[in-house]
Amino acid sequence: MGAQPPPRLGVIRRERLAFTLALPFVILLAASFVSWPWRALGVPGVFGTLAPPTIVLLALVIAASMYALRSNLPVAMLTWLPAGQGAILMLTTGFLGGTPDASLGIAVIIAYGFVYLLVLGIAVVVAGDSAKLAIAFVAFFVLTQATRFPIFEADVATPIASASFFTLLAGARAVAEITALVWLARRLVETPDEEAWKPALAIAALAFAHGLIASWEGPLLRGELSLAAVAEQTLRWVWLVTIQLGPAAVLIRFRRAGQGHSP
Repeated sequence: MGAQPPPRLGVIRRERLAFTLALPFVILLAASFVSWPWRALGVPGVFGTLAPPTIVLLALVIAASMYALRSNLPVAMLTWLPAGQGAILMLTTGFLGGTPDASLGIAVIIAYGFVYLLVLGIAVVVAGDSAKLAIAFVAFFVLTQATRFPIFEADVATPIASASFFTLLAGARAVAEITALVWLARRLVETPDEEAWKPALAIAALAFAHGLIASWEGPLLRGELSLAAVAEQTLRWVWLVTIQLGPAAVLIRFRRAGQGHSP
């Protein structure tokens, strides 16, 4: 009996692939949702802006990302490591949440820069196999921010009418974005490399689009919801994504060129 060719990843894991890719982002979403009633009802035990179950779930994502790293980051676990890096930032900013000390704000920025450099370094390594997977890897990290949403019952200085409705709307926004992300991630993994640039670019576009989709949340929290405030919020996010994806694209291109590959 002749040797059989190895099965394709998309065939042997088709039923499990979406679940595997979605799992870390679903846990990040759950971490945000479990915090909602805890903080809205003023239940004791909150650390910064983190409810105890939120801390446990974020720690679980970090542990899962370490497992993916020890497993040499299989393509089906492509979302796990960037989700874990995002969870580290959520823990950092959450513990410091609500603190007026400006020096702590600087510490958060430094922490974000440090984690981003780790993500960038891993993306450059991934680029040795696929530039499309590498740029998507960085976009996954950026989109961990989409799993968070404000709790308008607790995060505003001045109470607003229909606060629970706005929190629900923001939570629905997060679910919709992550659903789209998982669908694109599955397409990215299952698509042949020569065509994978399409879902990879779509994932990067989703990272940019988050700024517009969630642009009303920040201004409403500050009590200054207006077209100008929404536009400013959107442009600020687009700039932040540009300075993260831009250097990644350049370094990935250099890595591919150094190996004699096409971008």
